[in-house]
Amino acid sequence: MSEAAPADHRRHRIEVRVSPEQDALIREAADLEGTTITAFVMDTTITRARRVLRQHQDVVLSNETFDRFIAELDRPPEPVAELTELFRSNPKLPGD
Repeated sequence: MSEAAPADHRRHRIEVRVSPEQDALIREAADLEGTTITAFVMDTTITRARRVLRQHQDVVLSNETFDRFIAELDRPPEPVAELTELFRSNPKLPGD
């Protein structure tokens, strides 16, 4: 008795419309890479998607800007009048 084939996790499909020129370009590039069109498009798209996400997740600061940022974090907090009044008028938190 043989084991069942592993489940295919690729359940979603993305379709795009391309011009004849774009189609020819993608096919030629995939052929030069010795891969399928699907593999070429997936590799290219995933690489670009990861780069875009990384650019939006990381914050890069110059040394001067970083030093100013840290200095602001190190400053003592200033009281916010509205919050001070709120806690003065409602000293108990819910659930107390």
